[in-house]
Amino acid sequence: MMHKTDTKTLASAMRILAIEIESEDGIAKAAIADAADRLDELAAIALELLKSTRCEQSLPAGCPRCALSARLAALGVMSE
Repeated sequence: MMHKTDTKTLASAMRILAIEIESEDGIAKAAIADAADRLDELAAIALELLKSTRCEQSLPAGCPRCALSARLAALGVMSE
């Protein structure tokens, strides 16, 4: 399995790319910068959601919070 870059690093790299990329009309620069901002915002929302739930390890199918935490970690979204 390929290592995934954490979300903060990916968003930062996208912001640098948005500055460095050559684009006649500026649309590519704006789209890349917007995507970086969106990544940061979605990661923040996901972490807020995670913090608002509690661990339910007593559930037979497993804990939804733990599953969400594992999925976010796999995407490179780390809790602070």
